[in-house]
Amino acid sequence: MAVIVQEPIQEGVWQLTQRIQDSYSGSAACGVILAPCASFNQKAMEQLQRDMRSDRSDAASDIFYLVPNGLLGVVLSEQKLADAHYASLLIKDFTERQGLLEGQLVVASFPESGELTEQALSQLVHTSLQTRGESREIQLFTNQEAPHRVSSVLIADPDEVSREFVKLRLEMDGYEVEEAHDGREALEKLARTMPDLVITELNLTIVDGYQLIDRVNRDYSTEVIVLTDNQLPKNMIRAFELGAADYVTKPFSYSELAWRIRKLALRRM
Repeated sequence: MAVIVQEPIQEGVWQLTQRIQDSYSGSAACGVILAPCASFNQKAMEQLQRDMRSDRSDAASDIFYLVPNGLLGVVLSEQKLADAHYASLLIKDFTERQGLLEGQLVVASFPESGELTEQALSQLVHTSLQTRGESREIQLFTNQEAPHRVSSVLIADPDEVSREFVKLRLEMDGYEVEEAHDGREALEKLARTMPDLVITELNLTIVDGYQLIDRVNRDYSTEVIVLTDNQLPKNMIRAFELGAADYVTKPFSYSELAWRIRKLALRRM
């Protein structure tokens, strides 16, 4: 992954590449977290390192500051995306308490987030820089060079606010979206539009979410992601037994849902 240094962004990519190469070599996974932050001094980095070790003694981490870009970087050796996401919660708490966080935290893990290439790292840095000044939420990164294999989505949810929010965000990302407020309407639109993906609440009327999942699994090649208020393990187990591909609980971050859709699309390739 040779990088020619020509500008601050490329300098940031080069520094990130050097940090990742040591951690990624021979590893099954490598987590990466980037966050726009005010200048991070050595004392702050040492304190963050101590806090992370006290919480996760098994996680080897490299913490650094990309000076040209104003980005805090953390590389986590042999950590998958779920582990990196957990670490980002600790980093978010620390940087907010210190008054240093200036945008969203962008979280990735290779190879889960895509192939580890110079282009992917450049996109990761660009994504992080674009979040400066935005909300302080956590964004899960996927390599956008990978083609979409999910283009049409049906959302089944009796909660109009939740349904419209997801519909709007998906349409902004280029998906074709249909919506249904109950299970019967969902089945009617499913037969008519044949979407690539169904996102369903379990608490549907007339035909509930479990029945919808079962029907989709038996009669269609469509995938199902559950997006629900039901957080009990027995609900999750039943949904997966009926054929759900993923399960997301409310309240939720749209960036997490978008990553789940992206990951599902990559599995379909």
